[in-house]
Amino acid sequence: MIRTSMASRIARLAQLRVRSASLRLADIGPALSNKEQQEKFLQEYKIRSLLERPIYYYAEKQLPKFSFQRLYDQSQKLSSTFILQNAHETVEHLLAYNARRLKQFRNLPYLVVLNPSISESYNTYLKTMSSLITASLNPPTTLEENDKFSQEVIANFIEVHADTLPSLSKGFQEVLDLLSVDQIKDFLDEHLRERISMRLIAHQHMELTRAINGVTPFVPGGKYNGVIKLLHIPDVIKKNADEVNDIFLLKYDQSVQYNIDTNLYPINYWSRSEPELRNRSEHDALTFAYIEYHLDYILKEIFKNSFRAHIENHVEDPVQITISISETPSYLELRIRDKGKGVDPKVLRHIFDYSFTTFESNEGDAYKTLNVPPGLAGNVVAGMGYGLPLSKNYVEIFNDTIPDEDGIIPTTKGSLTIQSYFGWGTDVYIKTVGH
Repeated sequence: MIRTSMASRIARLAQLRVRSASLRLADIGPALSNKEQQEKFLQEYKIRSLLERPIYYYAEKQLPKFSFQRLYDQSQKLSSTFILQNAHETVEHLLAYNARRLKQFRNLPYLVVLNPSISESYNTYLKTMSSLITASLNPPTTLEENDKFSQEVIANFIEVHADTLPSLSKGFQEVLDLLSVDQIKDFLDEHLRERISMRLIAHQHMELTRAINGVTPFVPGGKYNGVIKLLHIPDVIKKNADEVNDIFLLKYDQSVQYNIDTNLYPINYWSRSEPELRNRSEHDALTFAYIEYHLDYILKEIFKNSFRAHIENHVEDPVQITISISETPSYLELRIRDKGKGVDPKVLRHIFDYSFTTFESNEGDAYKTLNVPPGLAGNVVAGMGYGLPLSKNYVEIFNDTIPDEDGIIPTTKGSLTIQSYFGWGTDVYIKTVGH
């Protein structure tokens, strides 16, 4: 029965290739006549009908835990044979995550899904489901085919899902009378976590492909052939602080000074183990293995808040960024301290709420939520109120927290926390662990 079911599924999916192509053609061209619109609607309806079974199948599919260790394993196994196997697994995992999102959309009240903005997000996932299924029927069998697969399928997936948050944010703001705050939070928590996972899976295959093709350095058996790179943290901080200052020069014709300092503990500070008798430069002591574009997003969001607080409150003192790194165990903590007059306690309680922003209402004196999701224009300053909660998800989602002295693993997986002294300033702590 199982084999018959799978054979039937594959047969249906094969039919989908022709139909999905016709749907793409129907999306191109001038305004359609009534008859053409009816034909297009029928084509889309057929596509949706054919997708029902794959969506149900993949939404129930169990996936292995996607961890930093798994990313390292993929990097260390990278070869011309492994990259083809990984291409197949990448599509299968993306299909599963995509199907889960569609299922979660369908669990929302019908009137909520009818909202044009939410419906737009839903249709985006529906279209990528179709393109991924087509890709799954023709997996790459050579490095050349994998390169084409990465450029056309994976890169397109990343691009399509880069700018879905503005539409989703607008939609949920319009249906607040149909859903409770807890329902929205539960949906968005899972949606954003799985969105991060999907994009990371796609980026990982892209980076592995670049490495095996020689575009980026390839070290056989190395840990850093994929998205995880050994980063010099002061350079990452400086890059993002300077980019935020460029935005503020456009917006306010001002920039904010910042200082970077360190707490250079001995490499055995946290574990209390015997130190190794080896020389270690300050540059090496300030390196940390992490996903750079995750750290970029988090830092930009924090800097937008703290820099704007300084500008609007006419603070001339620099923003202070302090780096703490431990090697055994691998641990990174960043503290961003501003003197932008702090956050009103009433505002602070909602600082990680979705769609909460004080930018337009001018509530509070400083530290207003300034955010831009990955993929939007770099000169966008004020956003939708997703910047800080999304940053928190980026910090927490892939961090396996080290056990405490009693061997108990804390429930938090890394953290993004805020301590604010209203009338003075704010400290933001980014804590993450590595391997």
